[in-house]
Amino acid sequence: MFGFRLILQCNYVVVKILIWSICLIALCHAWMPDSSSKLINHFKSVESKSFTGNATFPDHFIVLNQDETSILIGGRNRVYNLSIFDLSERKGGRIDWPSSDAHGQLCILKGKTDDDCQNYIRILYSSEPGKLVICGTNSYKPLCRTYTFKDGKYFVEKEVEGIGLCPYNPEHNSTSVYYNGQLFSATVADFSGGDPLIYREPQRTELSDLKQLNAPNFVNSVPYGDYIFFFYRETAVEYMNCGKVIYSRVARVCKDDKGGPHQSRDRWTSFLKARLNCSIPGEYPFYFDEIQSTSDIVEGRYNSDESKKIIYGILTTPINAIGGSAICAYQMADILRVFEGSFKHQETINSNWLPVPQNLVPEPRPGQCVRDSRILPDKNVNFIKTHSLMEEAVPALFGKPVLVRVSLQYRFTAITVDPQVKTINNQYLDVLYIGTDDGKVLKAVNIPNADTAKAIVISENTVLPHGAPVKQLKIAPGYGKVVVVGKDEIRLANLNHCASKTRCKDCVELQDPHCAWDAKQNLCVSIDTVTSYRFLIQDVVRGDDNKCWSPQTDRKTVIKNKPASEVEKEITNSIDEKELDLSDPLIKTGLDDDSDCDPVSENSIGGCAVRQQLVIYTAGTLHIVVVVVSIVGLFLGFIAGYLFSQKFHSHSQYPEAPFIEQHNHLERLSANQTGYLTPRANKAVNLVVNVSSSTPPPKKDNLDVSKDLNIASDGTLQKIKKTYI
Repeated sequence: MFGFRLILQCNYVVVKILIWSICLIALCHAWMPDSSSKLINHFKSVESKSFTGNATFPDHFIVLNQDETSILIGGRNRVYNLSIFDLSERKGGRIDWPSSDAHGQLCILKGKTDDDCQNYIRILYSSEPGKLVICGTNSYKPLCRTYTFKDGKYFVEKEVEGIGLCPYNPEHNSTSVYYNGQLFSATVADFSGGDPLIYREPQRTELSDLKQLNAPNFVNSVPYGDYIFFFYRETAVEYMNCGKVIYSRVARVCKDDKGGPHQSRDRWTSFLKARLNCSIPGEYPFYFDEIQSTSDIVEGRYNSDESKKIIYGILTTPINAIGGSAICAYQMADILRVFEGSFKHQETINSNWLPVPQNLVPEPRPGQCVRDSRILPDKNVNFIKTHSLMEEAVPALFGKPVLVRVSLQYRFTAITVDPQVKTINNQYLDVLYIGTDDGKVLKAVNIPNADTAKAIVISENTVLPHGAPVKQLKIAPGYGKVVVVGKDEIRLANLNHCASKTRCKDCVELQDPHCAWDAKQNLCVSIDTVTSYRFLIQDVVRGDDNKCWSPQTDRKTVIKNKPASEVEKEITNSIDEKELDLSDPLIKTGLDDDSDCDPVSENSIGGCAVRQQLVIYTAGTLHIVVVVVSIVGLFLGFIAGYLFSQKFHSHSQYPEAPFIEQHNHLERLSANQTGYLTPRANKAVNLVVNVSSSTPPPKKDNLDVSKDLNIASDGTLQKIKKTYI
């Protein structure tokens, strides 16, 4: 019995180790980032130039406009015109616009602080050549001004209310886009922020209608085709019966929507919205539901010859959940297709949300762009008011995120894209710059393959000091340069790491489309600085440093003209450059004894060919090893327990007993008994029990067991007449 229990305990320990190993592998694959960063640069090691504006008070910087030479920044009571090359302020480009004393005092009376009661510039666009329209918070009373540029200065032409165009609070998540002479904005239209709207004068979304907008946080807006698209996150009204959750949305309105008939002239007739799906697929998908930022629309070829237009989005988990961030790419064609699908409908307030049957959808289809929406039937306009949500969610490109990062230190906050950077192999890849809420900027490259895409993180760089969150990112001229916008500081960071790599191996393994190894100069160079790709070595897709040993370097041509001593020295230096650890069992090196060791042979690069074999264990191999080791452990544990039990049993001084034994517990009452396990001679025991229910047993204070049970002197029970039980 002891050996059997020992076997069970051993097997239990091995099974427990097996279960923990499998769970650990599954957890790592589910939650570990797609790749580790090649470089981690701290604040002082990142080359950057800074602009702080007003260093005394908060500025709440925001990028208003950008062109090839300048970048316009909105701040506290001011518009800054900065050079895109070094962030130096240009002369005559500044526009000052503080709030009036009356507006400032009224703001303070409403309970706001002195920092709140300033004019933070949020919107800027050119209505026509020589004229700028600027909108600011103006001490929680939004205003817009039209400026005319004359004689090198800006003059105020007119001033109008900015309610519905500009937010009241400088920290409110708002967005706007100026297109074809009209400003489309998504913001709030009241002091408390309780009236969110998507607005283009005079059309707006419904007032206090949770089915259209439910506490939204707007992220971005872009024009595409006949529509203006808005990206935001909001409390999901379709989930209300199960609790409260935030979903990411994309909404659209027609550019030429003129409103509905009769009393609906100031309401959209084309407003529709759909959910954005960014999740890790599986039986129970894991969702990243809160969109934080999007890029502009980029065009490229992703695993096909057909050009696609996509938009990258940053989506995160809720603030009280596991700290996860993901980047999903959405194809514009998929967004348009979802808006042509079924509408979502709730019959009553307690009913489930279900798709609307096709026969109940009026004609022409609601939400489509028409020449004049003012002549639409009332049933079409009323239908779109109550059925603005689409049934299907917009899927991510390739069905999953291109990058997942789980971190307790930060979450993603902003993204910008350097689209379709050309490699030396005529590949075109998107370079992503990703901001975090602790001042870091990640540089990554999106590498599509057969049926998916995966972003490889090239570097992780601390750009903003004191862990300030990154609010915006903009691409600057030059490979690897990016404008990083924080709340009170702007930095022009150089994230081109080519010069920091001194070996071919490190340069190629970086997998940076901006960098390649120049075999002629023995330098890691930025591609935009070279005129010919002839001597360049690069492998962005795999990062295979074996190309550093390939004939692309034309080394055999050079070796022919060198003496054997120099060739041998070059081989030694090359081996040192690879930094092979001969004590590492995973790396095997050696010379081919059977080959012709000719230092100047045309078929041998650098004389005697050095064969290097590097064994790399993949995740699948690790799974197999863990399972095999666990099974072997179970078997060995069983054998060890069995042998140990046999050895223990062979030294036992007791005879083998049956599993079910009958022991006479009365033997312990014997006067001659010396121990519980003392061997005794087998004697017949004749115990007669006569139970009588009529006669009660006598009560005695001191029970004489020997007398009552008639025990003989030798300890044997004798026949008795009656025993009361």
